[in-house]
Amino acid sequence: MVLPTYDKSKRRTSFEQLPKGAYVIKIMGAKEDTWPSGDGVIKIAFDIAEGEYKGFYQNQFDKNTNEDKQWPYDAVFNLNIPNDSSQEYVWRNWNTFFADLEDSNRGFVFDGDLKKLKGKLIGGKFHNRQRESNGNVYDHIVMRYSCVAEDVRQGKAGKMPQDKLIGQGQRSHAPAAASSSELDGFVNLPAGGDEDLPF
Repeated sequence: MVLPTYDKSKRRTSFEQLPKGAYVIKIMGAKEDTWPSGDGVIKIAFDIAEGEYKGFYQNQFDKNTNEDKQWPYDAVFNLNIPNDSSQEYVWRNWNTFFADLEDSNRGFVFDGDLKKLKGKLIGGKFHNRQRESNGNVYDHIVMRYSCVAEDVRQGKAGKMPQDKLIGQGQRSHAPAAASSSELDGFVNLPAGGDEDLPF
């Protein structure tokens, strides 16, 4: 039997996980979208801007050899757009994000133009939000809340958000089919208005 040849460039690579904690992040782009419920959301793509993990998500993106590669799923912060029927916490998250953004970028005032968010810095608090796919549970270290960038630098970002873990009793009985974006850790956003996003 003749053994097949191998390709070193296609070796399996280990998946590096960002540690939980607070980071200064740089906004790579933002766009408005909607949830299946019809509620509005701003999808904010970002990367780690400072410290040991600077460029963490860009590095993941660059290492991805898929032809249709997308920006890493865990590097997109979903900011719900409040409306008259929104609960108080949605409004609090909205107000806090833009207050933190302005306090992190001296002289910047958000005027509603999402394109102006590109390149801005802000602090982010990250936790583990587990997801289930085909009966398996996967850890995702994602940004839960914003904070002021300088507070992160000074070690004063405050209490970190609690992890959102899937317990045995919370798992679905029948495994659901996973999309390719769920399996490879990259997000696929709807087409249109992507010129400012690194997708």
